[in-house]
Amino acid sequence: EARSQQTPSFSVVVAIDFGTTSSGYAFSFTSDPEAIHMMRKWEGGDPGVANQKTPTSLLLTPEGTFHSFGYTARDYYHDLDPEEAREWLYFEKFKMKIHSTSDLTMKTELEAVNGKKMPALEVFAHALRFLKEHAVQELKDQCPSLPERDAIRWVLTVPAIWKQPAKQFMREAAY
Repeated sequence: EARSQQTPSFSVVVAIDFGTTSSGYAFSFTSDPEAIHMMRKWEGGDPGVANQKTPTSLLLTPEGTFHSFGYTARDYYHDLDPEEAREWLYFEKFKMKIHSTSDLTMKTELEAVNGKKMPALEVFAHALRFLKEHAVQELKDQCPSLPERDAIRWVLTVPAIWKQPAKQFMREAAY
């Protein structure tokens, strides 16, 4: 039986790979699904190396607001005066903490390098928001006619070995 092809309501699929060590995204337009576009080179990183991923590192101000993610966060944090750095909240390689936490809840906290704690949901939401905004900006640069709303289908990878609470945690952070 022949099925009629339904036109998807979205025009691009963006897949975010939120990794333990590094993170990135790729996207594909529904008009040409075989052409997969990797994200542009990240700012920072090692000179002369094209980086398709950036470190999964998040820097929040002493007040707990978003400052930067990836190479920018790593470099800015490491360039801070050691006395000043103690006030900033720097998180790196934090993804597996939600997998290894046996009593994971939406109230679980993560510890920054300086020992200060913050809700893990907030930490993940900051990181995912950054990746989303980075992807949206790249899409706008490449396709200015892309509609603002409902044009993107988002995909967020999670390890198959994760238990349901960790998967649900990532879903909540993405929302």
